[in-house]
Amino acid sequence: MSSIRHPLMETSDNTATSSPAPTSTARRSGRVTKAPDKFSPDAPVASKRKRAAEHDDEDAENELPDGEDDAAADDDEADDTATEDQEPRRTKKPSSQSARARKPAAKKPKTNGDVPAAALNHAARLPSRPKKAVRIAIARRDGDGLYADIFASGDSSDKVATEWYHRYQADNTAAVTDLVNCILLSAGCDKQVTQDDIRDPENCQNRLADLQNVYADGGITDYPLVSRAKSSKPFRDLLIGFFRSLVTVMHETDVLYNDPTLMENIARWVASMSSSTLRPFRHTATTTALAMEAALVEVAKKLDDRITKMTQQVEAEKARKSKNKDRLGAIQNNLEEANRNRETCQEQITDFFETVFVHRYRDIDAKIRTECVEALGSWIWQLPTVFMEPEYLRYLGWMLSDVVPQTRQEVLKQLARIFKRDAQKLGHFIDRFRPRLVEMATKDSDVSVRVAAIAVIQILKDTGMLEPDEIDSIGRLIFEPEVRVRRAVLDFFADCVNDSIETKIETMGGDDIVDELFGDDDDEDYSSPRRDWISIKCLAELLAAYDAQLEEENHTEAPRSLDIAVEMVQAVAPETRISLASQVLYEKIDQVKNWELLASYLLYDHSTSTKSKSVSRGSSNEATLRGAVAPEGREEPILLEVLAAAVRMSLSPSTDIDRSRRRHRVEGGESPEDSAIHLATIIPRLLNKFGAEASTAVVVLRLEHSLDLDIFQQLRQDSTTYRRLLDEICIQFERHQDRGVLTETTAALLHARRYDELEEITDGKIADLWEAVINTLRQFDRTADLGARLNLDVAAIGQLGDVLLKMSKLASIANCIEVLEADGQLEGSDAPAIEILAKIVNRGQLDQVEEALDDLEDEAVSFAVKCCQFYFMWKVRSLIGSVQAGADILSHDVERLNNLRKTYQRNLISTLSSRGTNDDLRLFATGGLCDLHIVFATLRQVIEQQQKQQQQEGVSHNSNSKKYALLDPLLEPITPGLINELIEIYDAAERAYARCIKRALNEPNEDEDPLDDDDQFSDDENEAELSPSEKKSKELKAEKALCELAGKLVLAILAKMVDQVGPNAGKLKRRMLRNQNKLGHNLKETLAYFDEGRLRGEGKSGGRKKGGAAAPAAAAAKGKVDKSRGSGAGSKKQAISEEIIVADDDLSDLDVDDDDDPFAEREPEEGSAEDLRRRELVDDPIEDDEAEDGDGGGGVDGDHMDEDESVLGD
Repeated sequence: MSSIRHPLMETSDNTATSSPAPTSTARRSGRVTKAPDKFSPDAPVASKRKRAAEHDDEDAENELPDGEDDAAADDDEADDTATEDQEPRRTKKPSSQSARARKPAAKKPKTNGDVPAAALNHAARLPSRPKKAVRIAIARRDGDGLYADIFASGDSSDKVATEWYHRYQADNTAAVTDLVNCILLSAGCDKQVTQDDIRDPENCQNRLADLQNVYADGGITDYPLVSRAKSSKPFRDLLIGFFRSLVTVMHETDVLYNDPTLMENIARWVASMSSSTLRPFRHTATTTALAMEAALVEVAKKLDDRITKMTQQVEAEKARKSKNKDRLGAIQNNLEEANRNRETCQEQITDFFETVFVHRYRDIDAKIRTECVEALGSWIWQLPTVFMEPEYLRYLGWMLSDVVPQTRQEVLKQLARIFKRDAQKLGHFIDRFRPRLVEMATKDSDVSVRVAAIAVIQILKDTGMLEPDEIDSIGRLIFEPEVRVRRAVLDFFADCVNDSIETKIETMGGDDIVDELFGDDDDEDYSSPRRDWISIKCLAELLAAYDAQLEEENHTEAPRSLDIAVEMVQAVAPETRISLASQVLYEKIDQVKNWELLASYLLYDHSTSTKSKSVSRGSSNEATLRGAVAPEGREEPILLEVLAAAVRMSLSPSTDIDRSRRRHRVEGGESPEDSAIHLATIIPRLLNKFGAEASTAVVVLRLEHSLDLDIFQQLRQDSTTYRRLLDEICIQFERHQDRGVLTETTAALLHARRYDELEEITDGKIADLWEAVINTLRQFDRTADLGARLNLDVAAIGQLGDVLLKMSKLASIANCIEVLEADGQLEGSDAPAIEILAKIVNRGQLDQVEEALDDLEDEAVSFAVKCCQFYFMWKVRSLIGSVQAGADILSHDVERLNNLRKTYQRNLISTLSSRGTNDDLRLFATGGLCDLHIVFATLRQVIEQQQKQQQQEGVSHNSNSKKYALLDPLLEPITPGLINELIEIYDAAERAYARCIKRALNEPNEDEDPLDDDDQFSDDENEAELSPSEKKSKELKAEKALCELAGKLVLAILAKMVDQVGPNAGKLKRRMLRNQNKLGHNLKETLAYFDEGRLRGEGKSGGRKKGGAAAPAAAAAKGKVDKSRGSGAGSKKQAISEEIIVADDDLSDLDVDDDDDPFAEREPEEGSAEDLRRRELVDDPIEDDEAEDGDGGGGVDGDHMDEDESVLGD
């Protein structure tokens, strides 16, 4: 059989890297060498390896003819993602034209050859004719000959193959012609070859080229092997089954050995088609060749078994004393024939491998590459004596770096089953590619690939073929944010824990010593040491070690206190690495499921001597016990987090816990009532032991959230238990100034107030806390002027900030009007607390810089702003209730409230106006000013609704309007003179975010200030010193600041509280809309709510809603106003956080009606340049500029984050 290698081709969407022209007899491999995407930015580059010189001359492989580009594009998503160095995906809909002129750019690199020079000279032009109609080649059921026998007759593959063999015996040329035509029909080609073509093997390639041209002219984009039609589902199985049966029949009839011309002729046509530039030909022929190769491997296996058996018979016959020469001769003749047949079979296997597999394993089509990997894995599994050699195994190793996840996953699947059986025989291969396997498990961009890689690594660990550092690398994946990865590595981590337990038991002296130390475990008594504590200790050691390693590699600084104060970052992370790991450990490790056991271990005093359980136990055994199970370093805080996660998963099945965990709790025998009471008893004890440290107190306080307080309502006799728990929570509130502790205690008190039976108890505790903090505030008021900045030292201003922080937390829990409006009884401080708070806001006025005090001063002011804001929310809620009830409102109360509002507003304006740059407090004060007016706007809406309702009922409008006319001073908008300063603040926030993402902003209008050229990307030098995570943090912070500011300004404008009157009316809105589509989806969707119909949830495009979870800013503003429990505008804001950003939405496709939006962009005239650009018939310079600007931008891998991915979490 001829082993001539036919030229391979190139396609325009090649996924592999280009192979350089050969310079010597040894050439670099042309396989796919582009490293797949990884999570980390430092992705390694796959090295190229040498192959034998016999596979040379691959200049034009995989070249697609005209019209085949569409077939490649429509194949499937895997083909698209396989393209190497492909251009970034656009979110716009694909053009209806077959090709679109683009900006001049380098053409994509090719796999196996140089790019034709003509391909680089496409001029940008409009298409001259419409695209051809798409045709699909499907599996035909009305064919004739062999094709009909295979796919339409319903006969088995063995029967069809046998019948074809009989036809071959009668007329070999006609039978081979029918076979080749069957392959062509299977590829979707209606044209056929003739017997003359079969008789002229030298013309094989020319004839296939003619058929290929005719096929390509038909514009067929689909073929049976990839068709999604239901009828084509078994097509591949039938095609593979026939050719495997055909090889089996040829083996059984000895045609395979006696008539080599037949296999040579079939192989010539199949190999030639497998190197076709046409994907249907190439794919179908490759599938056929791989099926025949698999059948030859099965035949070789049978021959090997026969040869082994005959060899044993020969040796046994020779060993006999009385030899039967005739029998021995017959066996030897049969053995020689079997060896000759085996050599012939091996030649066929080698030829198919070298003429098809060697070239197709790196084909442009990911489907073909995946089929090659699957086939090679099967050959290694079935015939390890031949294929379990380096020259074959290396292809699996190379394909671990394929650019398509599905192909990498198939390689891992094949390696997994091979390693299970033969890992010990593959030491050299494993040593060579084990680092790549570990890298895939830890850094691959596809989660399914990571899961498959972890399964392979698990097999290597079971066979003891992992290095200690590799075990640590995989074990740390228990902290991965992706839950599928955590679950995949769970068994691996559990094995590591078990190994640690075995080591510790050996260190303690063996099982006998352990049994003597702990005795028999009492299932109900968790208070004394027990054997399970060894498991808990080992678990804590492993988690602490891995946590320390991650902290060392990815050290993150604690957030600034001021960032927490102005709500730029959360005081308490919702989930930590330990809590994420605990969620999956709960499913596997029994000691984690038993949270009572964990609590007893933590409450035990490990520093005291352990009471011996037997007379024979001496002091040395006690020391051994303490050294073996006592926690050290970070182990106790880590176990506290594990305990919190276990309690939440055990007692809160209604949230995100599945029903199996609920069944586990019920089977455990303890009722929910007993568990809740037990937990309420344990929490105070844990707080007594761990409450002194803020980091551990936060975790213990979080346990209260898991309590089902309905139980304490039902079991009133146990209210004393919960009262003691509240006492401990309040003690923590008074003891600590840590933001996290105060946040958790506030959440616990809010949790308690949700239940009517416990509300009275909780309100009493809250009143005591209010009394304490207000008394402390008055002490400060007596000694200093709290409205003046820099008149307190560092310690005093820090203490004042702590008091104001606690007041802001208490104001968020329950109605605080009475407490804050009460006159003081202390000499020198008799003003109501709310007036003192409004005065403190004036400390934000910045006259001189004092670095040691400025952050502390700004923190105190931010907490005072929060207190005042909550007061006005509660106050407006009270007024709304009076208006809705038709009650009278005293003019004295309104005048007092208005004076307080003016003072607070004046101090806010002083704060934001005195600062030249957009620092945290300036942005926070601007948001507070907007919030103040938005809150009172809800009152105006309620008054208007009441007036409309009374008009409908026939009540005089004048009487009602006069009744509440005294409230009009409270409804004054922001003064028009502040518009320019608000624009300046917004402009600075916008430019700060644009610098972070390296995005050029639109030019200002004629009536606006010009851009400062020196400001564009001015801090690039400083950013060069930041790590990728620090850059990302800075970018997210800038985006959140911009979106929150934009959201509050949008709500204020919609509430008609700003930008409505004066010479600058509408100027702020126009300025905000200037860069609406330039700075990501969050800002875009926030500004889209200028459409009031959209804010009400009324879609304008056939009811289809797009966009925003929405912007963090609008969502935050919504949350604050909702706390006032007002109506009207509050109901509008609810829609902001209910919609979801669709990542693939077109950036230019806004659901805004031009009639409603005066600033909407009008449709261009048909045929104009703008119209052609919109229809994507000519280049869009704005888009291209944006793409170029984004190349440098702050993404994870050094690339600019795409707008679709710039979605900030809530």
